[in-house]
Amino acid sequence: MGGSVGQTSVRAAGLNMVTQVAFRLVTFAMNAFVLRHISRDVLGLINVRLNLLDDTILFLSRESFRLACLGHSTGRQGWQQMVNLMWVSVPVAAAVAAALGWVWASLLPAPAPHLAAQYGTAVWVVAAAGVLQMAAEAPWVAAQLLGLVRVRVALDTVWVGTRAAVLVAAVAYTPDRVVEAWAAGHALASLLYVLGHYVAFHLVLKHPTSPLPLDSVADLLPSLGDFRVDSAQRRVAASFLGQGAVKQLLTEGERYVMTVFSLLSLPEQGVYDVVTNLGSLAARFVFRPVEESAYFFFSQLWRRAVPLAEQEQGEEVAEGLHRLLRLMLLLGLLVFALGISYCHLLLTLYGGGTLAEGAGPDLLRAQCLLVLLLAVNGVTECFARSAMTEGEIQRHTRAMSAMSVAYLALAYLLTTHLGPVGFTFANCLNMCVRVLLSLRVIWAAFAGRAPSPLLGLLPPTNLLLLIASGGLCCHLSELYLYPTSPATHLAIGVIVGVILVLGVIVKEDFILSFIVAKIKGKKEKDEADEEGDEVATSNPDKQKTKAD
Repeated sequence: MGGSVGQTSVRAAGLNMVTQVAFRLVTFAMNAFVLRHISRDVLGLINVRLNLLDDTILFLSRESFRLACLGHSTGRQGWQQMVNLMWVSVPVAAAVAAALGWVWASLLPAPAPHLAAQYGTAVWVVAAAGVLQMAAEAPWVAAQLLGLVRVRVALDTVWVGTRAAVLVAAVAYTPDRVVEAWAAGHALASLLYVLGHYVAFHLVLKHPTSPLPLDSVADLLPSLGDFRVDSAQRRVAASFLGQGAVKQLLTEGERYVMTVFSLLSLPEQGVYDVVTNLGSLAARFVFRPVEESAYFFFSQLWRRAVPLAEQEQGEEVAEGLHRLLRLMLLLGLLVFALGISYCHLLLTLYGGGTLAEGAGPDLLRAQCLLVLLLAVNGVTECFARSAMTEGEIQRHTRAMSAMSVAYLALAYLLTTHLGPVGFTFANCLNMCVRVLLSLRVIWAAFAGRAPSPLLGLLPPTNLLLLIASGGLCCHLSELYLYPTSPATHLAIGVIVGVILVLGVIVKEDFILSFIVAKIKGKKEKDEADEEGDEVATSNPDKQKTKAD
């Protein structure tokens, strides 16, 4: 069980990373094109205001249900009750979308007059699309539980690709109606996303050797005649619902503050969004897939409210947590050490003087520090969420509620005095507190075990010195070489980056062992495929019998 879940989690994380890299490259190129063809106030309206509405609806409507149901077993027992619980997200989304749509359309500061009509239409289209997406939640969770990783990758590709294609086409052909066109593309992507999940399960179930505990796609629909849900999962979902609202406030707090209080104008919000997205590339295409797979791994192998001595897979979880902490910390340190010296160059290449002038480079450097904290927080919070009991979840929620109030106040104060950089500094302090709360849960869960998995946060001294030396080398290059030769400065960064990555791989033997095992496994698979092709060529009837 542990090995199967671990392999599924690693495979999911790997494929999701590749997908997220592709997504970010598409978005990166799209934004570079969009920045040069539409005004910054339109950019702020789409990237901050409308995307914030969509993210808020989706997170508040589905996150708690996903967290509650991802610990479900893959057998038939209780399957329908789990599906029923996931469909509860639809009425929840309808209520959330109606309330937030009214707030966004009526209470928030109105955009420029020439954008007001488009904005009102776009708000309600995005709200309706959020409700529509909840129809895909039951098959989404089923795909996760059953290890159908490629289904998610394919549909996420459809989701991002559709939105990007419609936006680029709108910018190129209907720049005066780009906000409405973006909303229409968002709705189309939502429809394709929902239909794609059910089509995928229909195709999988048609296969005669399908291992799924389903008879038809109808098993992913709610049982209207006898609608029951698992009481334990329902309580966990209710507990996470309040915590999810607080987490969303903490995660997107700066956007809520700048939107509600108008601390930054729409053009400033557009620039802020582009710069912070560049700074969070690592968090989006590496950290997030790892966190999602890590939560699946922990929730499947760790039993809530059970002491360590009685955990059947306790040692495997401890080892996995130790390695994940070490890996994510090192990734964060690499981003921080190298990134701060290349912020100005990256912004110049990406958006020209619009981004590289003013507070843009300092904002991106602050984002490098935030990435380091995000790397640690992601894994620690994943384990804490999978291990906390209902009472601990409630206490954790209350603590995060207090943090959210303090964070918003701090963000308002720092932004008033420091500008956009104040948002990032407030977020860094917020992440520090969240890490400490999660570390307390981990410490209690593994009390008495030696060595503690928290030692993953203490890498070898020589590795830390290597990373610090590489960062210093790049900083000196920025000071003395970048003004006269940006190409040389970039080449030094590439060389130093390769050296640091190789040093980490060689020093951390579990990373090297994983890479060797993957290469060896691929080689063996290729040899087996070649052998199968030879057999099929020499004796087709024998190969057909073997396949049967």
